[in-house]
Amino acid sequence: MINNSIINIGDNNINTITNNIDYDKISEELRILLDHYKDEIIKEALIYSKNKDKNKLISCLKKLSKEALEIIKHLSLTTLEKIIEQNLF
Repeated sequence: MINNSIINIGDNNINTITNNIDYDKISEELRILLDHYKDEIIKEALIYSKNKDKNKLISCLKKLSKEALEIIKHLSLTTLEKIIEQNLF
């Protein structure tokens, strides 16, 4: 998740103050995510995490965060539509 220019995956594995990145933890969480959701951006981020390519990893995680937000918006609207349909009929 991107929040106020800080990227958080799991339990604050990227700390922008000390600039330490727990690549192993990020890779682990990306693999779990990839098991449930096949996506090219996740695959790219996993490669950059394994290669410890900080800038490309952060760029991919930002893209992934935007994509996740769009999915959440879509699911929320779909759920809202179903609730409205149930209450109208």
